[in-house]
Amino acid sequence: MKGAHLVAFDLDDTLVAEALFIRSGNRHIARWLHERIPELNQHRITSVMDEAMMRRFNHYSALEWLLRQEDMSHLVDMKEVVAEFRRHCPDPDIYHLPPSRRALLSRIRDAGHHTALITDGRSLTQRNKVMAAGLHEFFQDEDILISEETGHDKLAPDNFLAVMRRYPDATAFHYVADNPAKDFVQPSLLGWHSHLVRAFPLAVHQGMPR
Repeated sequence: MKGAHLVAFDLDDTLVAEALFIRSGNRHIARWLHERIPELNQHRITSVMDEAMMRRFNHYSALEWLLRQEDMSHLVDMKEVVAEFRRHCPDPDIYHLPPSRRALLSRIRDAGHHTALITDGRSLTQRNKVMAAGLHEFFQDEDILISEETGHDKLAPDNFLAVMRRYPDATAFHYVADNPAKDFVQPSLLGWHSHLVRAFPLAVHQGMPR
């Protein structure tokens, strides 16, 4: 790449498998529920929710099924469960950059190119993922654009335009993402280069519930 390019990345299932976030969340919810209802078996909760994820079923529905089996549905507010899941801080031993992605980000950084992270999602959830995966090593905070914070998702041009304004010296712009159905529409209209990564197992856009 000649000159300084800007290379922007999606987060979920592009840099880190979203299945890892769900696996971490399942374990967090199992501990969280066991602390509140000691009669609930922590390991069984994890097993049931993980199995649902692996079979591409909704892990919340699997938990509801288990609670009915244990006659404990009345003790658990599923809205609180979902909220707790979404705000949990992923376990770095589970949720982390794979070596191939770390090597790619290191090569881009060491070559002197600019980087940005453009992702859809809730602010707290995505910020917790960024922290757990150690992504501040590769992205400055002002170059992390999250749809809930900016008010614009990837189907709007705003976040891509913001990056272009921030790096007017860039000789080319690239977006690296996993979902061809939505990720490249706006950057392509703006003249960006699109780079589709091979999907992680159980990739969300292939149907895994969140």
